[in-house]
Amino acid sequence: MKRFLLFLLLCVASVHGSEIIQDWNYVFLQAVRKETPPPCLVSRNLPIFHLAIHRAVQSAIKTGMDEPMQCQAAHHAARAVFLRFFPSQEKMAEQVEAKKPEGQISDACRSLVAEAVQRTFAERENDGSATTVHYVPSDKPGQWRRTPPNFRPPEFPHWGKVKPFMVGDVAEFRAAAPPALDSAAYAEEVNLLKDLGGKVSSKRTAEQTLIAKFWADFSYTSSPPGHWNEIAREVSLTKKLNVAETARIFATLNLALADTCITIWDTKYHYNFWRPVTAIRRADEDGNEATVADKNWEPLLRTPPHPEYVSGHSGISGAAATIMEHFFGRENISFEASSDDVKDTRRRFTSFQACAEEIAQSRIYGGIHYPAAGREGLKLGRNIAEKVLKTFKE
Repeated sequence: MKRFLLFLLLCVASVHGSEIIQDWNYVFLQAVRKETPPPCLVSRNLPIFHLAIHRAVQSAIKTGMDEPMQCQAAHHAARAVFLRFFPSQEKMAEQVEAKKPEGQISDACRSLVAEAVQRTFAERENDGSATTVHYVPSDKPGQWRRTPPNFRPPEFPHWGKVKPFMVGDVAEFRAAAPPALDSAAYAEEVNLLKDLGGKVSSKRTAEQTLIAKFWADFSYTSSPPGHWNEIAREVSLTKKLNVAETARIFATLNLALADTCITIWDTKYHYNFWRPVTAIRRADEDGNEATVADKNWEPLLRTPPHPEYVSGHSGISGAAATIMEHFFGRENISFEASSDDVKDTRRRFTSFQACAEEIAQSRIYGGIHYPAAGREGLKLGRNIAEKVLKTFKE
């Protein structure tokens, strides 16, 4: 409620039409919180939303329209796409109407908006996001299987086959294999998780527990990609950006997050690596003398229903931090992040990469990822972001 009231105050106080994009981004993530679509789907829909806005603004610029009309183009493109994704959330859309740019939209502007929206949706038809694949479980040591307490089926095993937005063949960006079960590196990571990531842990500090919960981003939150959109929104609002600059930043960010998510899911189901809760409870099956089974071990956070390696939140964070550095630089950076899971608490950072690295660590503290999954996830995300920055020229 406090977050929503703040948004309404911003709507009333703002006089810059270029902030219409941030306002729509806010409302989009409010709808995500309410309807709680899976993070993979959020990562796909956000770039469609922001790419349509960006294209509408670029078309307005090319036809000689001034910035107020560019803001009109951004607003109407955002509204059209938002209602395609969230048709039951029209009341949320009305909140942005209160801050709608002044003036009437021209027929020419209306036409270019329609073309931008239609083109963007057409490009994603039959992209594989709505397909299903048959997942064959395995009971071999090291292989993922359903995890307690709810033993949910594997989430989105097809997502690694979804058509990327920018990168081409995601297999080229697939992470190297995780540590072998019989290696010292594997034993070290499992034992670290056992000590640090358990529901009950004498090794984890109160600060580490807070970090784990702060970045949890499970159901009824803005989701991992949404959390970085919130950071981008807050940072961009402190800059004197015009509507075209704002549109490009959000389009580029979300294209990178989408392709990172696809590549991560390709890696996850390629290696099909088991989660810490399984590895620790069944350590007597891994063939490694340096691990010892604990049949009652529980992680601090709820284990997501998909293979462990690599960490999705880490990959998304590596990509987002790289995009943010590209647009906002590395020097004189200061921003705060809020959390849907830890209310009335904000964490301050002086670099985007430091924020990304904390998020990777949070999955260790939460007991749901090994260090290698965070480390390699960050690297994967950075590689995807660099590719998107080279490829996205619209």
